[in-house]
Amino acid sequence: MPPRWASTARFRFNSWKHLDLLVGLEASHRHLIERRKNAVAFPCPDELRQRTASNCLVVQQVQLHRAERLVAGIGTMLLEANVYGLALAVRGHYEATAVLGYVCDRLNSLKAKNIKFDEFARQIAYLVLGAKHSQFRKAPNPPNILNCIEKADRYLDSHLFKAQKGMLRDGYDWLSEFAHPNFCGNSIAYSIEKETRQFVFRHDGEIRDIDFDLIGLLVISAGLFIDLFDQLTVKISDFR
Repeated sequence: MPPRWASTARFRFNSWKHLDLLVGLEASHRHLIERRKNAVAFPCPDELRQRTASNCLVVQQVQLHRAERLVAGIGTMLLEANVYGLALAVRGHYEATAVLGYVCDRLNSLKAKNIKFDEFARQIAYLVLGAKHSQFRKAPNPPNILNCIEKADRYLDSHLFKAQKGMLRDGYDWLSEFAHPNFCGNSIAYSIEKETRQFVFRHDGEIRDIDFDLIGLLVISAGLFIDLFDQLTVKISDFR
């Protein structure tokens, strides 16, 4: 099932000759929907191993929900020519992909006996329960997202790419340039007319060809997300 916006936004992809990106997003969205669970059992508190496995499944489904909703929301950003929202949504997707890679890396470390089970169980619990706002003073700190990206890249480089690429960190850093009020984020607002020496603001600007680079980054993250999701499913099954 394609996202609801796909048919409406198709003309924008077609006009800029980027239908391949739309096909990739439609396929990714379909794969996400196919992997949904309606519920995850919550074992008794004293069954630490089963509870930790349950927490892994919860993290997996939470990130699936996040990834699917972000893909579903991309259409609104495109139709509204909202490049700021587009960059933020794609960066959020990279974070969801990074969390899955982080859990895969932690399970590998557990299997290799590089970390103890109690430490692994705590790290996964913090993914579910962690919060940093002062309103949640008694909550543990969640894993730092850059640490998640680092470990996800380590896992991907070792098990998928077989080479040191750091693809998630590179994409995340580039997206952050658009998400923050830096040069890239600022340049969304204007074009430069050299002849008249003016910054011309794009208050009613349309989506440009260059903006589809952000969609390209989303397609990369979406593909990695599905791969990591399926690998994590196998690892959780073996863990249980």
